[in-house]
Amino acid sequence: MISIVTVSYKTTDYVYAMLSSLFKHAYGAEMEVFVVINGDGTDSGELQAAFPTVRFIVSDKNLGFAGGNNLAIAEARGEFILLVNPDVVFTENAIQGIRDRMRRDADVGVGGISLKNPDGSQQDCVWRFPTPIDQLLLMLKVPHLFPNVGPIRRYLMKDFDYAVTQDVDQVMGAFFCIRRETLAQIGLLDDGFFMWYEEVDFCKRARNAGWKARYYADVSVSHRKAGSFRRVGTFKKQGMVRRSLRRYMKKHHGNAAWFLFVMLDPLFVLLAVIASIIKPQ
Repeated sequence: MISIVTVSYKTTDYVYAMLSSLFKHAYGAEMEVFVVINGDGTDSGELQAAFPTVRFIVSDKNLGFAGGNNLAIAEARGEFILLVNPDVVFTENAIQGIRDRMRRDADVGVGGISLKNPDGSQQDCVWRFPTPIDQLLLMLKVPHLFPNVGPIRRYLMKDFDYAVTQDVDQVMGAFFCIRRETLAQIGLLDDGFFMWYEEVDFCKRARNAGWKARYYADVSVSHRKAGSFRRVGTFKKQGMVRRSLRRYMKKHHGNAAWFLFVMLDPLFVLLAVIASIIKPQ
């Protein structure tokens, strides 16, 4: 069985579309489905009535991506736990697809698939593990001026062939399949990350424990990139990114890297203010 988990924060309209497409395409797959209403105060009664087989968990507090998912993961019974963003739309039986491939590949702890833009084009959905250099360049907005600078091209894997199934450092959390044994070994998502970098941290911990992350090119869904976060302002989103980045740096690159990002945070805030003026959402 596969356990499917989605976390909603003011995205019940997206969740409705996602669940409708899931049940349309997920034939022949034994599954349980959880929706976590993540402390947003919305009334999910109509959604629950429309999908009576779905298990709804309502949190009084917004626990972030990791914390919200962990609520359902703790109750999930599947051999695989699939985290799916509300802004995903199923266009094929990707549930059976990812399950069958990960059953075949016993060394894979985390599986991801090809994410397509709504127009059908390929979406960037794999990256290398972050380093202090490439993340510093991102925080300084260097790619806006020099998009092809070496460390950024390396981090964003601009040379990646999305037509080929292969092992990667990390896959996007929008469709993130975790093997039960991997969870048992390394634990839940780190809910110290409120938003962003939590799936990167999980892939890094899985790699350190001997598991592989694999991108499966022959399975796909449609994903409205950042659709779940369009209702959050740019300045607020960038504050979440900076906090999570500092945590990631401390966990995986040590106190010196963490201190560098702490010291430069006022500059990052100034750049975030400018970005929020240029791009409010």
